[in-house]
Amino acid sequence: MNLNGHIIIFVSIFLGFWLDTIISSFDIRTHILILESAPYLMETCIGFLIFCYWIYAIPEKLQSSSALLYGLLIDLCFGDAIGFHMLFFVAISYVIHLYALRFRLFSYFQLIIFFAGAAVFYLACKYLIFSPINYSYLLLIFSFCINALAWLPIYFGMRYIRRRLI
Repeated sequence: MNLNGHIIIFVSIFLGFWLDTIISSFDIRTHILILESAPYLMETCIGFLIFCYWIYAIPEKLQSSSALLYGLLIDLCFGDAIGFHMLFFVAISYVIHLYALRFRLFSYFQLIIFFAGAAVFYLACKYLIFSPINYSYLLLIFSFCINALAWLPIYFGMRYIRRRLI
């Protein structure tokens, strides 16, 4: 794959993580007095799902080394612990590469379940490592639903970009 393809992929992943930070910074509880003591139950993994799409769509062009590089760049851009996104990007890249041919046979519903589950696993590990006090099973359940709903728009949007630009 040429450099322009990698730049397009990284920019889409970067924009996904940037959108995640925008969504997580907006807290409806500060605007509605009744919800002031309610736990925060909305967390998206749009950047992670976009990365998963790229590995799923073109596994022959994106190896683990590119997953390692994208993870390092995301860690550096967003000020996260160095190696956190690298670890999860390489791990999900390995799993998707391992079952790439089987995923081609899956229906959209099965893909939604797998990728939403992978995003929830990523989110659970993120909360257990960086913020164990805020870990909540309700957060994981709601995040699974949100990520499941977000998968198809991400899938078709990134597919459109892949067919037009890469």
